[in-house]
Amino acid sequence: MGFEISEQQICQFKTDGYLVLSSVFDPAEVKAMREEANFILELIVNSSLYHQRKSGRLDIRQTHAGQIVRKIQPINDLSLCLSHLSTEQRLLGPLAQLMADQPILMEEKLNYKEPLPTPVDIESAEMEDRFPVHNDWAYYQAQNYPQEIISSVVSIDECASDSGPICVWPRSHQRHLEHQSISLGLQVKDGLIDFNAGQEILCEAGSVMFFHSVLIHNSRPNTSGRPRRLMIYSHYPAQFDLGNDVRNGSKRLIESPYEIEYLRAKASGRTKDLFSAPIFG
Repeated sequence: MGFEISEQQICQFKTDGYLVLSSVFDPAEVKAMREEANFILELIVNSSLYHQRKSGRLDIRQTHAGQIVRKIQPINDLSLCLSHLSTEQRLLGPLAQLMADQPILMEEKLNYKEPLPTPVDIESAEMEDRFPVHNDWAYYQAQNYPQEIISSVVSIDECASDSGPICVWPRSHQRHLEHQSISLGLQVKDGLIDFNAGQEILCEAGSVMFFHSVLIHNSRPNTSGRPRRLMIYSHYPAQFDLGNDVRNGSKRLIESPYEIEYLRAKASGRTKDLFSAPIFG
């Protein structure tokens, strides 16, 4: 079944560089996404503990408030449910309209921002869980990827002001701003934009935001004590013919043997899980 957005919504995206759709996924679908997020978290953390080696997929931080899982990337090869989600017509339909072309998946990641009440024995960078003021094309341009890439952000949890929601700078996609390297990654150079002018995207679980690769955005630290999980897929227009799995493929090849060996050890009774995904009220 097709899923379309209106001409007004297409114009809004072209003007602002982003578009938010509410209640795209129902509570049962959101529940399934949360279960998959927990499964992936347990797999990657337990595999890291078993091998005494931090997975290359895992971005884990030690903040002043405690240990927090910031991101796991890539994830489609770990979850049939989330892999299917990347081909959902509720994402691909609007993307095709916004691109005027067939969308092709380029990369995917699950931004957790999930606090770990009980710390795990994994090397964790002493660094904030926030994302700096940046656009994604600042990273993509090194591989000569097109600016026409659009990302879909599926809210697995409610995005509230205290959970470190995405903030956007409307209309900032109209031209690329020069970036500089900081400890957290790439950030727009000082003086090119008002760092305090971002608009928070506050939304319920099951919402979707589409945003342009040149749109400036960031997020503050999550101080809510709850996870703020966002499933993010990035697609490019088929006309650019970049190939399949161009950004994540090598990492899957490196990491999957470790995860399979851990699962074999667990199935044979040679190891037991040391970590369970936290339960939040």
